[in-house]
Amino acid sequence: MIDALPNIESVYAKWEDKNPHFKNGKLTNHSESSAANGYDATIANGREAWKSRFSKASAPPPRRPSRRQANSKSRSAMIADYHMDYSLGASFKTAPSYHPKAGRLRPYSGLCCDCMPDSKNYLFTESIKSSGVTDVLRVNTGTSDNDWITRTFCHISFVMRQRLEHKYPDLTLAVLTSPRLLEAIQMTVQEADGSDAKISSIRQQQETKARSILVKMSASISNRLIRFTGWFLHKLLGRLLSSIVIHKGQMSLLQQFCKKEVPVIFLPTHRSHLDYILLTFVLFNYNIKAPYVAAGENLLIPFFGSLMRGLGGFFIRRKLDNSSKKKDYVYRAVLHSYMEELLRNNEFLEFFVEGGRTRSGKPVHPKGGLLSVVIDAYTNGVIPEAYIVPVSISYDKLVDGNFVKEQMGEPKVYETFWRAVLAIYKVLMGRYGIVRMDFAQPFSLKEYLEVSKFYPSLADVTFYNKSTMPALIDIDVCSSENMNKSLNMSVSDESVDQHGRETRHIVQCLAEHVVYASVSAQSILSTHLLALILLCEFRQGADLEVIKAAFRYLQSEILMRDHDVSFTGDTDIVLLHAQYLLGDRLVRKVTETDGTGGKKVVKLIPATTLPHVLELSYYANVVSPLLSIESVLVNTIYSIMDFEEWTELGSASHSTFSYHRLMQEATVLCSILKYEFIFCPPCQSLDIALKAGFDRLRNSEMLITDEAIIKDCGVSVQDIMWAKCFAKQLQIEDYDSEPEDWTTDNEVCMVNKEPDLRKKFMFFKRVLSPILETYYVAACHLVQLLEHDVPENDFVKSLHKILKERVATGTSSYAESAAMDTLRNAILGFKNAGVIQLYNEASIAMCCLTEDYNSEESLFIFIRRLESYQE
Repeated sequence: MIDALPNIESVYAKWEDKNPHFKNGKLTNHSESSAANGYDATIANGREAWKSRFSKASAPPPRRPSRRQANSKSRSAMIADYHMDYSLGASFKTAPSYHPKAGRLRPYSGLCCDCMPDSKNYLFTESIKSSGVTDVLRVNTGTSDNDWITRTFCHISFVMRQRLEHKYPDLTLAVLTSPRLLEAIQMTVQEADGSDAKISSIRQQQETKARSILVKMSASISNRLIRFTGWFLHKLLGRLLSSIVIHKGQMSLLQQFCKKEVPVIFLPTHRSHLDYILLTFVLFNYNIKAPYVAAGENLLIPFFGSLMRGLGGFFIRRKLDNSSKKKDYVYRAVLHSYMEELLRNNEFLEFFVEGGRTRSGKPVHPKGGLLSVVIDAYTNGVIPEAYIVPVSISYDKLVDGNFVKEQMGEPKVYETFWRAVLAIYKVLMGRYGIVRMDFAQPFSLKEYLEVSKFYPSLADVTFYNKSTMPALIDIDVCSSENMNKSLNMSVSDESVDQHGRETRHIVQCLAEHVVYASVSAQSILSTHLLALILLCEFRQGADLEVIKAAFRYLQSEILMRDHDVSFTGDTDIVLLHAQYLLGDRLVRKVTETDGTGGKKVVKLIPATTLPHVLELSYYANVVSPLLSIESVLVNTIYSIMDFEEWTELGSASHSTFSYHRLMQEATVLCSILKYEFIFCPPCQSLDIALKAGFDRLRNSEMLITDEAIIKDCGVSVQDIMWAKCFAKQLQIEDYDSEPEDWTTDNEVCMVNKEPDLRKKFMFFKRVLSPILETYYVAACHLVQLLEHDVPENDFVKSLHKILKERVATGTSSYAESAAMDTLRNAILGFKNAGVIQLYNEASIAMCCLTEDYNSEESLFIFIRRLESYQE
């Protein structure tokens, strides 16, 4: 390159000859002096632009020369004699004025909800949105302005430069002397009968028990271990992952919040065991202190348990009480006091409101157990404020395997040391694409608790109008008392402390708000889109070109909803890369020869049989919450309209439905699917979310409203309104309504008959089709409960066996309908709809029909409703 640099002068000279302002290196314009002054300014600006672009800080690291090159006198002399003429470069860089068209900005997702305006505006600037994304695995210590050692050992240099100055407190004494724990010990002692000596012995046993619980539970964070793990993960994840992508604007905003002397609560979605460490790793890269991470005691295995403890993990039981008959007051008090002391010391916390990892790909309906501790700490004055940070973590491919066995009904296999070693060995053999982590905008716990006072109360929660659908659900079933019972079941029975009914409602609303915010901030990866397209539109496989068109359409739908996509480049390459990551077990790539021209055609064929389809549906279900509202509306329309109209896509029928009925029926379906999706945040009415989904379908022309239908008939809306006014003047009874009474509720709608739009319509329908098939089969076998009550576990196992038999015999339209997770959600959905009740008898969960459905007639009405959604 050095040899070529002197020749650039001749190139510049030729360019200047072509410039109308120059001739023989001089200005030829009639206003030479003014032009010269302008050109001098241009030269100065260009010189600065040249320096800023080609400075050492931004240049790539130079290639290390060999010893022979380094000792070459001729090469050294050449370099010494050459001097860069910046003015010459500036004229070349600035004179040609080409301004590329501004491209579409990357969507910024995760903005705070409008119900908390102070949090939404606090520290947020518009420049944050356009900050772009970056890869955490790319360190900045390999540039040429660093010395040779720094460039060679760039990861070591990077982790050693990170500031780990925070000292994590020892809370043993504070927890063991907390009033809550002492009161719990006293309650346990009072329940025991005996002499004073025996009571004293019991008290001593409980104190020893409290100390052992705390030792087993508490974390022991080590800055040295965090630094070493940071270096190790840079090396390991750099081999396993293509990148860990984050939004720079989200991180800069988070850094500002973390500098405050206020506890920060990180609440990520839970998909993998890697979630525990991955968040701490990302925060370490941005000089944010490590949070204390709540983990299950099943992860307390040799070596790995100690590693997690040193990185911030504290271990809690899955069930807080050893016996279902008797509460363990001491354990609950230790856990509550430990978390309370962490918050008092302004430490950061991380836990998963979903409880366990999702088995289906959709977020698990949240539980409010640990969140209630944070709210208690605020209401009791332990902390004046806390910031809540919903976090979304997306994987191109799961690192720690799949959940197919559990979805097939097999019991969960608990972790052991050797299973962990074997799992790590398998992980090292693969490649896992991109991991995307999105941090939603932090919001104030104080502000949330203030605005939550205006949320709908438990007594105001209703799902429908009794006068329009008396046969589906009786209004008494959705009364305040029954709704409270339903809500109590959704909040974990193993709560850290006892709360009133309204407090549990606030905790549950916060948990749902967090999950909804996490989904709203979520970015979509290529494997997610490909899986959804294949399962909803091309179950028999299709050519790559056909899939590419559908892929681009779905990508545009995701971007339109302000969700980012973490892939770029040519669509063909993106699709083939996604197929490579999913593997031939899930998506086969077949190369066939076109019969017409002998051209080779690539075809992708998805797995649609058990058990592999369950794993493929896991990736598809990552996208389904984003399309859930539209899918509910489309399935409701499908159930309303005559089935014969769906036999042919080109049907020219003009059957219509009313907007009012659509909204009512869709509301009922949302109540049944409550445990599958969170359709709207608790601060928002479901009607608003359904209206927004309806508008999106109408704007995409999949639905036609009455105005378009009237135009089809050759009559304008203005003519109809004029006729109404004229009829009113003549006092004609048929037209006695006023023009302003033409409201949205009176709208008449129909499905667009265009084939392409009808195909998109059916695509949205099939997003929920496997779930609705599971619900339909489960509802058909509720007849068993007419005879006698059945234990819930036995009932679920018998239903799951029936679902798998339907798939084996080819009766089922969707093999993924046999997923155990969906079946369990169906039972909870029926309970939420007031069809069944769950109660405990001798520590066994029993299932029975409610009084309103304890007859064949009323039960068959419910079954026929679910049948209407089937294709």
